[in-house]
Amino acid sequence: MTGINYENIDDIVVLRVVGGVTFNQILDALHDYFPLVSKHLIWDYTEGDLANATPQDFKSIPAISAKLFANRQQGGRTAFVCPTDYLYGMFRMYTAFADIQKMPYDYEVCESLKEAIVWVKHTG
Repeated sequence: MTGINYENIDDIVVLRVVGGVTFNQILDALHDYFPLVSKHLIWDYTEGDLANATPQDFKSIPAISAKLFANRQQGGRTAFVCPTDYLYGMFRMYTAFADIQKMPYDYEVCESLKEAIVWVKHTG
């Protein structure tokens, strides 16, 4: 079963992606869960993939995210957990698009959830 599941760990919203979610499911998650993000966000693709999202879909996400995160608390960070080479590469490409959009927060691509949690909590 595919989907995006919400979890809150301290001040971190974790969105766990399961299976090959569609672009519409990603958009739904952006609209449903971004208002719940007070500071940090982790997209966990440990059990998910982008099989049902086109490169053009993927390229449009930073602009949509920037609008939804306009009121996000200063110092917030977003990490993407990408355990496969393909996902890691796709999200590195995402960070390039995010740079072009001048996203108002820091972001990082990580290989594990543990690494992502350490990164988002690091303030120094």
